[in-house]
Amino acid sequence: MYSDGIDGGSTVAEIVPVVLTALIVAFIQVNLRSQYPEYATILAILFTVIVLLRVLGPLRDMIHVFYQLGQGGGVSGRYFDVLLRTLAVAYITAFGSQICKDAGEKSLAITVEFAGKLVVMIIALPIILGIVEALVNLLPR
Repeated sequence: MYSDGIDGGSTVAEIVPVVLTALIVAFIQVNLRSQYPEYATILAILFTVIVLLRVLGPLRDMIHVFYQLGQGGGVSGRYFDVLLRTLAVAYITAFGSQICKDAGEKSLAITVEFAGKLVVMIIALPIILGIVEALVNLLPR
C-alpha cells in the first residue's frame, strides 16, 4: 500500500560502501590533521556532500511515502511540511555545528546550535498556536 519505491534490503546494501569510505576518510583525516588541519576539514565537508547527494533519491522516496501516509490518514499537509522543515533544520544545524567543532571553533558551533533551535521554534509556531487555539476553544465561555 505505502511501500511503493521503498526497499529495506537495498538500503542496507547502500550503507556498507558509505561506512567503508568513511573509515578510509577518517584514516586519511587523522594523518592530515596534524600537518594540514584545513584539508582535513575540507575532506570532511566533501565526504558529507557526496553522501548527501547519494541519498537524495531514497530521501525523495521516503518523503513521498510520508505524504501518502498523511493523505491516507487525513493529516493536513501543513503539519507534514512543518515536520520536514524541522528535520531539515535539525540535520543542517548538526552538520554545521560538527564542522565548526572539527575546525576547532567551539563558540561558532554553539552559535549554530542556538540559531538552529530558534529556527525550529519559529517553524513550529503555527502548530503551537493551533494547539493553544484548540485548547481555548475547549474551555467553557
